[in-house]
This record gives sequence, C-alpha cells and structure tokens, in this order.
Amino acid sequence: IRTRLGGATVALARAVPTDREEAGSGLQGLARGGLLEAPGVFAAPAQALGAFAALLPEWAERLPGIAPAGGTGFTRAFGAVLAAALDAGPVVLALDDAHTADRASLQQLAGLLRDFRDASLTVVLGALPQPPREELDEIRRRLGHDSPGLTITLAPLDGDGLRALAAAMLPGCDAAALERVSRRVASDSAGLPLLAVELLSAVAHGMDLEEGASAWPSPLHTLNDTLPADLPEAVVAALRTGVGRLSGDAQKVLAAAALQGERVTIPALARMTGLPLSTLQAALDELEWQRWLEADGQGYGFVAGVARRVVADHLATLEARAPVRDRPTPRAE
Repeated sequence: IRTRLGGATVALARAVPTDREEAGSGLQGLARGGLLEAPGVFAAPAQALGAFAALLPEWAERLPGIAPAGGTGFTRAFGAVLAAALDAGPVVLALDDAHTADRASLQQLAGLLRDFRDASLTVVLGALPQPPREELDEIRRRLGHDSPGLTITLAPLDGDGLRALAAAMLPGCDAAALERVSRRVASDSAGLPLLAVELLSAVAHGMDLEEGASAWPSPLHTLNDTLPADLPEAVVAALRTGVGRLSGDAQKVLAAAALQGERVTIPALARMTGLPLSTLQAALDELEWQRWLEADGQGYGFVAGVARRVVADHLATLEARAPVRDRPTPRAE
C-alpha cells in the first residue's frame, strides 16, 4: 500500500503448482496482477501489446485498437511492456510462492533484473527453501553482484517477539498472564507469524466473549488449557491448504503422526503407513523441509502443536463422512 501511495505500480501474483508446467504463466499472472495500471504501458510497441492482448482478455478490452498478435513471444513482449511502464515511473513485480513458478518466467525475471538494473524496478520473490529450484538459486547468486538486491530469510518469532506481539494484542493482560500466553502460543504456533497472530486473535476474541473469565491459559495448565474461542478459520484453512500441497506419501505419514501422541518413531510410522523405509524417509524429509515435523531423540513430532489438532480433526471429519461400508472393520483380539 505504501509503495502504491508513493506512486509506484505494483503487480502482484501468486504461483501455484500447476504453473510449473505452463511456460510464461508466472509473467501472465503479473500482467493480470496490476501491470495494466502502469501509466506508461500503452506507449509500448504495438506488437508487444498485441501479444498481451492475444493471451489476456483484460488487456484486449483495454486495447480495442490493437490487433492481437501471436507472432511475438510473450516473455519478450513482457520486457518491452515493462520498459514502457518504467519510463513512466517505478514498478514493483511481486511473485509469491515462486518455488512453484514456471522456469521461463523465473529466467525472464532474472534477465529483467540484469537489463533494468539502473531503472526503478523492484522484483520481490517469496519462496520456500525446499525443494530447491535451480532458477531461484541462480537469482540469489546474482544478487549483490550482477544485480542489486539481497536475500531475506524469515525466521519464526522467538520468545521476545511473541511476548511483544502478545502484549500488543492483549493489552489487558498482566505480566504473568502474558508469559503464559506467550509460552502456549509458542508451543502451538512454533513461532510462525500467521499462526501466532490468529491464535492471539482467538484468545482476545474469547476473552471478550467471556467477560470476567479467568486468564488463558490458567496457571499450571499452560500447555494443555483449551483455547477460550474456536480455532480461527484462517488457521484451519492455511494448514489444510499446506497439507494439500504435500506429496501423497507425505500426507499419509503426516496423518499417521497426527494419530499418535507427542512423538512417533520411524518403525511405528512404517507399520501404520505400510510404506517402504526409503519412501518413508523421503516423506519425512519433505515434512521436515516444510516444517510440519521435527525429529529428536524420541522420534518425530509436530513443529506446531495446533497443526496436529487440525490434521487430526480433519481426519476425524473425513472418517465421519465416509460411508459405513468404507470404514475399516475392527478386528477381534
């Protein structure tokens, strides 16, 4: 918002896994995500604008005098249109979940950083570190050398950060209560900002609903007291979406882990999932990369306690909806 108020054009898009198979889909998302509003785009060469109009209906509507042209490649046309936009003012291209973007778009963005290094162009890429992408690694390698820029690694909130956040969102809490809230939110959220903010919002909302209720969590029950309000839908939706992005094997292992206690061992997971050891280990690696599970001397456990609740509740819902004939029959001992 501040960037837009400062006069810059902001084009924002989020890549999805299916984009990786469609060349240029990331650039098309940016073209749809705000580039059309740049003051200078209509000064771009007609052939480049025609390439945009051929693929993007919203551009065709705004360019009634430009005939759609399929002869110019979209990635090349993107550079020409961006150049026209930069002549009129600063431009920000922001692509989230860039680790799922297509190769051609990432390579073109790397080229744009090089070609427009002296222009008012800012490229922001949000990506997970695993699994690795060669194209993103190449962009990181160039930053600070061929192109100005830097890599920022977002770490989970530490104890001080969570206490400061809790104090801001729960202004009526005393120091002892804030300490308990911070410890519980740290356990449930693993310091992930989205989960921490939503959990604290739920705490604040629950306390408002229960006027005069005792502080949450109550003393001596810091890690097992029930939330004073329902788990926020934003948390549930975000976690379920994250589960859906995992591989099938990783989902199976995660479900098995959710049905266990605080920790589960590899032999137990192998028995529950029926996966070969090599496949199981690959799934566990994926779950560690994606910060679902972590390992210690006692086995594997959920990084964020609330994630285990959501996965277990989701499994229970699926079981309740399943036809009776599809449910496993209990075996007599």
